[in-house]
Amino acid sequence: MWLVLTLLLPLSLSLGYKVEPGCDDWTLDPSSSSQVCCNKCKPGNRLVSQCGSNTKALCEPCENGTYAATLTALFCKRCTECISPLRMKKPCNAYTDTVCECVQGFLCGDKSCSFCIQECGKGEEPTENRGCRPCPAGTFNSQIHHHCVNWSSSCPSPDQQITAPGTAFSDIVCADRKPTMPTPDVKPKPGIMLVMAIICACLIISSAMPLCVAMFFKKEKTEKKPPKPVETPVAGRRLVPEPEQCSFCFPQEERGSHSSLLLDDKPFELVV
Repeated sequence: MWLVLTLLLPLSLSLGYKVEPGCDDWTLDPSSSSQVCCNKCKPGNRLVSQCGSNTKALCEPCENGTYAATLTALFCKRCTECISPLRMKKPCNAYTDTVCECVQGFLCGDKSCSFCIQECGKGEEPTENRGCRPCPAGTFNSQIHHHCVNWSSSCPSPDQQITAPGTAFSDIVCADRKPTMPTPDVKPKPGIMLVMAIICACLIISSAMPLCVAMFFKKEKTEKKPPKPVETPVAGRRLVPEPEQCSFCFPQEERGSHSSLLLDDKPFELVV
């Protein structure tokens, strides 16, 4: 849209304006009763002569592309051209200059919007060279094209505490303090610790005592038992086991008796 208005500006200047010429307010010339003096011209006219006999000849319209800034202006000013990043908001006419505005992302640098400056967003602030810079550490800006301000040093209420630090876009965050619960004492009492130590010691002793006794008796039995003698056979001799002694044995007769002779010839018979 602003491009179209910019293209129409030269066309509107070439077509001219319908401006009524002449003086709008005059008084009689004290030096001559046949003349009048113009106090102010009609809009879009410049003052040609202060006094004269013809009121229309005292003021004349401004030429195309110029305008009269005041009703008593002696000269017409050239219309302003809006140069990017400026764009035309309202075209020039014979009694007002062109009204310009800045494109999106820029702001007017003065009241007449004769130049543009970069628009600074949140977390930034404008600089002297018409640019933007990030908020310094410890400051923030939560509005469009404003200067950064310091973070709050504390919460507004003494019952509040800081829950989040400030950023370049916002101040510190505060919230109500949560009631602190007393921490229970979980340390065991000395008496309980002593009882537990005694119980553990008794369990250890009672478990180890049977094992120690069994090992002691086993060792003592091993020491008392004599080792068996090992008999070594003599060369040429055969070991004959000793006859077992018994409480009930048959009577034996001496060799050479009559009974022994009979036994040598006959088998042994047991008489009941």
